[in-house]
Amino acid sequence: MKFVRTISGYNHLWAVRDEAKDTDELTMLFRQWSNANYLLDFFLANLDDLQGFFHVQKISDAIKDTMEDAEVLERLILDFPYTEQLDGLFHPLSLADDRMHELTREKARNWNRERHPSWLRIYAIRIEPNVYIVTGGAIKLTAAMQDREHTQLELDKLNACRNYLKQNGVFDQDSFIDFFEEDKL
Repeated sequence: MKFVRTISGYNHLWAVRDEAKDTDELTMLFRQWSNANYLLDFFLANLDDLQGFFHVQKISDAIKDTMEDAEVLERLILDFPYTEQLDGLFHPLSLADDRMHELTREKARNWNRERHPSWLRIYAIRIEPNVYIVTGGAIKLTAAMQDREHTQLELDKLNACRNYLKQNGVFDQDSFIDFFEEDKL
């Protein structure tokens, strides 16, 4: 598992990068969420969830909403001064994560979306206040991540990253930076 800084020179937002892919997880998400063909295929495959859970009937509306929401979310997570206030954007994934004190699983979304709640999710491991590693994200159209294969995959990636960090002695920002620097050698 490899990690990259999302903003050069800053150590508060990182992303997982699979060496077999051309980019990191966060960049890949925003590419997908701005690609009309990807979104068309996704919403065609998940039309029942879109219409049943969110009551959005037209795929064209879902694509438009996703692209608009992705732009807002990208600004929230990558633009200053927001990037220095990530704790306001990320929230614990579950009640169990809310009670944990290190390497918690977190989710971010546009919490102030109008018309309907945001279905876009960015998933990350919180190392310490305002320090996160993005493991992936999804268009979440169901109540539980376990309900669909694509969101279960994101949950598996979150758990795998947390386990990998624990196995390598990471428990805070300093230990992560030490591990990151050693791993680069």
